[in-house]
Amino acid sequence: MSSAARRRLLMLAITALVVIAVVVVYLLTRGGTEQTATVTRGSIQVTIQTVGRLAVKDPVAVRSGVSGSVKLLAVQVGDSVKAGDVVAVLDPAPYQQALNQAEQEETDAETALNVLEQGLPPNPNADQTAQRLAAVQKVDEAKAAVKTAQDNLAATLVLAPADGTIMSVPVSAGSQVPSGAEIAQEADLSNLQLNVDLDEVDFPNVTTGMNASIRLDAYPANEITGTIQRISPVAQTSGGTTTFPLTIGFSPPAGVALRPGMNASVSIQSKVRDNVLLVPQQALQTVGDRTFVTVVSNGHHEEREIRVGLSSGGKTEVASGLSEGEKVVLH
Repeated sequence: MSSAARRRLLMLAITALVVIAVVVVYLLTRGGTEQTATVTRGSIQVTIQTVGRLAVKDPVAVRSGVSGSVKLLAVQVGDSVKAGDVVAVLDPAPYQQALNQAEQEETDAETALNVLEQGLPPNPNADQTAQRLAAVQKVDEAKAAVKTAQDNLAATLVLAPADGTIMSVPVSAGSQVPSGAEIAQEADLSNLQLNVDLDEVDFPNVTTGMNASIRLDAYPANEITGTIQRISPVAQTSGGTTTFPLTIGFSPPAGVALRPGMNASVSIQSKVRDNVLLVPQQALQTVGDRTFVTVVSNGHHEEREIRVGLSSGGKTEVASGLSEGEKVVLH
């Protein structure tokens, strides 16, 4: 036998072995090893697992009452302050100068009024009366200017509006700030909330008022119960992922020092559906946005399209396409 003939016989033998192996695998998968499950009726609840981060609730901005140069910063991040404590001092020199000028103008106006009144007759005429009224008005305006100058000078002391902890100081000594600029931000560290980015696929299953279980990475043994207080109606996208900001309120456990920025694992018990048809998720085959199962009936296999609902714990709700008691193939 030629070498070419031997090679052809070898290739035919290899091909035959491959075909036999494929047939054996097919028979095994379609035979006694095939697993099925029965469509049952029951309840399903979605549990959403996600993460969050502690943040201060209702931070308070400490703002300047006037414009000027920051002469002194009396606080730094982490400092505790009481309402009325000095947070910063703006350069008072221009406001002291303005007050001195306003006080001098008040003195001049009062002196002019006194001189005018001393020269008036007992029964002044209309022109004399008008002159006196104008002088009195100048005195009133000068007094108002003094009051404004005093308030502006006092405002060079930037005071804490409430008790709290300094969270940020966005200015530095020597910097120029306009009136109303944020000099610092303070917050009550006992008033915290948990901020969570909810994945868009979970958005339909979550509503305000639902309970959430919180475990902080710093205190994994402490389980904290919270309540969803707000879900943003506007999505945000980052790195190709779309999420909805969600806020969870909670009461801090006694003896645990919580701080903004701490990370937490969050478990949200979402919607519950009772008396629905359920199949194992292993039975589902998805093609695009369509879902199929293989139904077994009297030894026959039928590919059937179904509509599904919630999924949790390895089970999926069947909205249509199957009946209770039917058997489906597990994959």
